Amino acid sequence: MQNESIALQAKVFLYHLNNANNENGFRASESWIFSQVSEQGKAAIEHDFFPTVSVHVDSKKIHDFTASVLSQLKEQPKINVPNLNVSIQTGSEYFIAFSPDRVIR
Repeated sequence: MQNESIALQAKVFLYHLNNANNENGFRASESWIFSQVSEQGKAAIEHDFFPTVSVHVDSKKIHDFTASVLSQLKEQPKINVPNLNVSIQTGSEYFIAFSPDRVIR
């Protein structure tokens, strides 16, 4: 049951990411980066980039959640994630997606 819960949470995350992609008019050349961050890391990314999509994940399950997101990503052809390496911060409790092309100035 826990694996189904993680898979469902990953599917919902990708749904929100797809919506952000569409609502903000992303071009095919614009990409997303995934990171596992702490609350401070999340705040820093949200301060520097827009849009962001994040979800709070139990630190014991964040690696399984990340694997589920990456495996389901192939079902989302409009979402461009050229680098599937996920940066990991110590004490990670959030999984966040942001576009390095969309810096807040």
